[in-house]
Amino acid sequence: MLALLTPLLATGQPAPQLPPGGAAQLMVPQSVVDRTPLENISATAMFDPPVVPAGGKTFYRVTVDATQNSVDWPDAISAPSELKLGAALSGQISRVEGNRFLPLTSYVYEVKPSAAGHFAISSFVIQANGHAVTVPAAELHVLESNSAPALPARQVLLDVSATNLFVGQPFRVRVLLPAGAGNQIEALREIQFNGSGFMTDKIATRQSVEMVKYEGQQKPAYIFETAATPLAAGSVAISAQGFASGRDFGGPITISGQGQVVISGGAPQYVLLVSDETRLNVRPLPPEGELPGFTGAIGMFHATGPQLSTDHVHVGEPIYLKYNFPSTNLSRFVPPAAPRSREWQIIADPAPGNGFTLIPLTDEVTQTPEIPFSAFDPTTGKYYDLTIFPLPVTVTGDGLPVQLPVWSSTETNAAPLKLSGFATVPGKAVASLKPLQLQGGFVCLQILPVLAFIALWRWDERRRFLEAHPDLVRRRKAKRDLRREKIKMQRAIVAVDEDAFAKHAAMALRIAVAPHLQAEAQALVGADVLAQLDDAGRSGPAGETVRKIFAAADVQFAAIKPSRENLLELQNNLDVVLNGLEEKL
Repeated sequence: MLALLTPLLATGQPAPQLPPGGAAQLMVPQSVVDRTPLENISATAMFDPPVVPAGGKTFYRVTVDATQNSVDWPDAISAPSELKLGAALSGQISRVEGNRFLPLTSYVYEVKPSAAGHFAISSFVIQANGHAVTVPAAELHVLESNSAPALPARQVLLDVSATNLFVGQPFRVRVLLPAGAGNQIEALREIQFNGSGFMTDKIATRQSVEMVKYEGQQKPAYIFETAATPLAAGSVAISAQGFASGRDFGGPITISGQGQVVISGGAPQYVLLVSDETRLNVRPLPPEGELPGFTGAIGMFHATGPQLSTDHVHVGEPIYLKYNFPSTNLSRFVPPAAPRSREWQIIADPAPGNGFTLIPLTDEVTQTPEIPFSAFDPTTGKYYDLTIFPLPVTVTGDGLPVQLPVWSSTETNAAPLKLSGFATVPGKAVASLKPLQLQGGFVCLQILPVLAFIALWRWDERRRFLEAHPDLVRRRKAKRDLRREKIKMQRAIVAVDEDAFAKHAAMALRIAVAPHLQAEAQALVGADVLAQLDDAGRSGPAGETVRKIFAAADVQFAAIKPSRENLLELQNNLDVVLNGLEEKL
């Protein structure tokens, strides 16, 4: 193994030694964001490679010195019919020039020419940061189909560990960039995987330089490796892309293998490279044959025997049960669930965990509980058992009596035990043994408080209304009192009692006009009643009837008593007057 880093060491500078302390970060020179006017945005366009045979492959690349979200890229671009353009792929990276951060956005189309000739994609205008930017024209020379290409199309390689997978089965995915002329290695930045129906691991990644077999010979290549997991069944397409970034690895890298590796110095030329598409056949997990304790573990796991922190424990004292799966990445491992037990309290470790805390609840247990667990073998397509078997344990109960005392009839002065006699009075009878909560009337009992609340709310609403309208209260009370006085008048007529008739008739007239005057009925006189009649009524029979009634009712206050008339003959006229006054209430 040999790593030839002479160009890198020649152009690189040693990192400055910073003094310790929290202010060290403030002393590092920080790059500034580019403040170039927005009108100075430029774009470039080219075919890579510019010469290909008919039926070959090339890439049409456009780069814009702006952020990707500020570029209004067209849905389709105009190209000759002989050039078959694939779907557009895009990416963004920030490059550093001097002490400035500069954004760079790249768009790539895979192009397959169908005929020989000289073709060009004309210039066109796009919008970037709200300004018009001209994308220059790019030319492509297509040779005859039997011609050898001058340069192969530059792209990255995508390697997956398996293409026939199950849903949830992790697989290895690698992005490779073989070395160029003179075994020069370039790093890849801003690597992303295109497609849907899978998830990649953003944490467990690794980059290295290794010898790989490429075009029939061993060649060094930059390798970015991570893991992916399919999330949906069916045919899943996956491809990769990344910016070739020279020696800008962005992190630690491992260089291994036989041969020389050259890492060039100087500023990198960022070029967006893409890979061919790879199809994955993803199948759902079979529902038949699933074993207890399956949590989604897929693969071949070889568990070591479980281990106890101690095999002698007191009741209520926790012990720790540990199990291991050697050569297994536990970052995405879902441990078995804690089972329920009457003799043990079982607490599983937080994920990713590989153990349980066990607390005995009784001294009668002699072994730890069995913990069901299983996994799925994608090779055979079957589930297999990984159950954590019980381990012997001794549990003692400190402070608990070993044996409860037994009563003996031979003890001195011991009273014999016996059952009580039969009850002489029957107990409380019930119609059904069904609990009250399950009986139909229980629902009605729950509704009663609601109905009571509604009734109380309506009563309070009516009370507030009557408080705001006291005239309604006086009129209703007057109608009730008037009906009572009429009944008393009828009784006086039947008894031929003229004095009682005059008394109740005068009170009925007072009650009928009291609400209009907002006064007590007892305080009114005949003039008050006459004032509520119209002019014709006061001068007609109605007024005469009112005067005679009040004259007879007030005779006790007169100095000279008038001659007594037959007051009972005034009943008809009195009913007319009272009906008229009652209608006004």
